[in-house]
Amino acid sequence: MRILTALALTAFVFPGFTLAAAPAAATANAASAVQFNAAFECASLGKIDKLSENEFRIHMLGQQDSRGRNRQATWFFFRMDNVAGRELTLHFTDFVGEYNGAPSRAPVSASYRPWFSEDNTHWDHVESLAWDAAKDEATFTLRPRGNTIWLAHVPPYPYTRLQHLLEEIGSSPLVRVEVIGRSAHGRDLNLVTINDLSVPDENKKVIFLIARQHPWETGTSIMAEGAMRFLLSDDPVAQQIRRDTIVKVMPMMNPDGVAEGAARFNVNGYDTNREWDLVDLRDKQWLTKMPEIWYVKTRVFAEQARQPIALLVNLHQDESNEYMDTMVDAEPGKTRIDQLFAILAEKSLFDPSRKRVTTIQESHGPTNTTLSLWTDAHVPTVMIERRVTAGLRTKRIYTFEDNQRFGEQLIATMAEVARDKKSQP
Repeated sequence: MRILTALALTAFVFPGFTLAAAPAAATANAASAVQFNAAFECASLGKIDKLSENEFRIHMLGQQDSRGRNRQATWFFFRMDNVAGRELTLHFTDFVGEYNGAPSRAPVSASYRPWFSEDNTHWDHVESLAWDAAKDEATFTLRPRGNTIWLAHVPPYPYTRLQHLLEEIGSSPLVRVEVIGRSAHGRDLNLVTINDLSVPDENKKVIFLIARQHPWETGTSIMAEGAMRFLLSDDPVAQQIRRDTIVKVMPMMNPDGVAEGAARFNVNGYDTNREWDLVDLRDKQWLTKMPEIWYVKTRVFAEQARQPIALLVNLHQDESNEYMDTMVDAEPGKTRIDQLFAILAEKSLFDPSRKRVTTIQESHGPTNTTLSLWTDAHVPTVMIERRVTAGLRTKRIYTFEDNQRFGEQLIATMAEVARDKKSQP
């Protein structure tokens, strides 16, 4: 499905899922002004400057933390109506914010590509744009065929999509879907366990996957969905994993941020991949401020006490880099994580910009993230960042199918290294 008449596109499709019905295509009425709409799930839209009837400067709304600092401008999602027959010129601006308490450069650059859809189901990215480095502003032209168009930083993956998925797979005898707690605004925090109950658990390895701590990183939800769908398939590798591995998946750790169009933090302004060191499970204030970390941390500790977790992967996305970070500095976790990197770099869509796993100790990175599960509970934990711009090897932007396929490759490799005798204590 094509919208633009002059730009080459790359399709991105959510198969079988429609978030909202699109108005029927129509011929634009010259007397009807273009309308902007952000009154729907996941939406985010800042100030709009109307430069002419068909030209607009769109500011990023962004999100700040609980202290009014660390503004993140890495998410937008909105709809434009009355656009049929128009040539729209859009300037996206106000990306500059703050990161780790210091002014940051724009998270995007000349390699940035916005995404758009005429039905909120099939998504395409702009092939080219003009980047003004002095203004940190992206400019591109659209020629919509229909009367409505949606635009997003990356294609959305809403909370409601996850709930439909959990309803679908939850009927399988191989799946247990639990609500392990609720977010600050009362949404379910779901944990999915995939396991072949016909085989005793005694000698099985446990692996854990966490996605969507940061709402804008929608591809991590796609990877988690790909992992779960693969594990429930008839693929012989998936069947073997179910027989010798217990798989735990946290597919969306920040559902409020996702549903309410946030960029990075929970609704109280806390980063669900930071401040893990603050969440003292003995102090109930954190159950109110950061329930997402509270419940996940509680469950990981309980799982580790019952049957040690062989490997935990925390999925993220970055604008232009792809890498693995860890705090694991001892065996057997170190060998497992090194093996994970090596196998994925050689045999999967993992396209690292760094040549090996980086330890936080050597990079002097933050020690208050989910990676601290290693120091707190001796859970071998690694963070994987996946870029959203074109890959070094692929030279193209990842599609839905690419991210879903990487989820399959990742979970299979996690199970492989967890079982490898070289990494056993």
